[in-house]
Amino acid sequence: MKSKDRKTIFSLPLIVILGLGLVLVGIFYLMRQLGDGNPSQAVVGNEAVTVTASATSIWKAFQESSPFAYTTPLPDPVQSPLDGLYAMIDQSQPQWWKCVRCADYRPVGGIWKLKFDKGVMRIFYEVTGWRSIASYTVSEDRLYIFNDPYCPEDLGEYKWQVDGGQLKLEAIADACAFDLRAENLSRESWSACTSSGETVDLGTSKQDAPGCQEDIVIPTSAAQPELAVKVTVYGGDSRFFVKPPDVIANANTADREAPSGIDISYDDNTIPYGVHRVLWWNGDWVEATTELPFTAIGVQFFGELQIGWARVLFDGVEVWRGDTSAIWSKNARTGGYIEISGFSPGKHTIRAESLGFDYRPVTVVSFGYSYESGVETANP
Repeated sequence: MKSKDRKTIFSLPLIVILGLGLVLVGIFYLMRQLGDGNPSQAVVGNEAVTVTASATSIWKAFQESSPFAYTTPLPDPVQSPLDGLYAMIDQSQPQWWKCVRCADYRPVGGIWKLKFDKGVMRIFYEVTGWRSIASYTVSEDRLYIFNDPYCPEDLGEYKWQVDGGQLKLEAIADACAFDLRAENLSRESWSACTSSGETVDLGTSKQDAPGCQEDIVIPTSAAQPELAVKVTVYGGDSRFFVKPPDVIANANTADREAPSGIDISYDDNTIPYGVHRVLWWNGDWVEATTELPFTAIGVQFFGELQIGWARVLFDGVEVWRGDTSAIWSKNARTGGYIEISGFSPGKHTIRAESLGFDYRPVTVVSFGYSYESGVETANP
């Protein structure tokens, strides 16, 4: 064997080792980025958390968009008897995961908005911000949809009827998005929110129905007496803090039991997602109880950008509420760790609940427990 060949062969293990080392360094860096643990908010005693109304800015900006005439000229901007804003709450499971290329018009749980406005149809999924715009015309009880960017060559035909403030669409023919547009528009009735003109009668108006509001109104918590515990909110994933919790109990114990001395329970309607539990609709709570001598107990919210509002209760008393996605955000991951300390020894229960008013999923990863002190972060 030539010397050159021997050098090439013996250098291969070194190249593999170096490559593996670079991968491990990258993974370590990413984990530190995800769990840098910058404190984002602290609530001590009875200091109130400030909450305000939050506008659905994407939906508002969407009103300025116009369809493009792909294969058919744009219709004249005239009002039709169908014109108005409609909303629907899909009670199936929401989209709580990141999706780079989900199927368009795929029916999924949460708030959907549908607006017909002088030849322009807009549809919007509030949880992820997915949306589409198209042209339409109305002839008696028939609705025709075209110039949709997801299926520019397809013409959708529907029979429509508004009765008692409910819009019912029956698909006659529509192959757009592998028939998903037809499934989406016709699977349930749409609540009539408003009409776009004084001469249009949509029956009973339901402006206060879920999804009809332009702004999301956040329910504030009732005034609490002074709390006997300290509550600290940390951004990031506590599992990768400089000092993580001493004991971590996964929120989903269906496939992995909780550590000894810690009891995890949750509503059967919560959604299992790996070691996580997704709170949604009727399945809106998960809690952990222990009598072990910990000095700090916390709950980890962590997920995609669409996770929503929740509250934390300690021994039955609300100690925190807020938008879990607004605690912290980096690399398209959001959430944080809510830690309670300063309590007396004994039996304690920490509970996470989805507030539900925004119809968004809330992802609970785990509960954390510390013996001597709480967690420590990179930037205390």
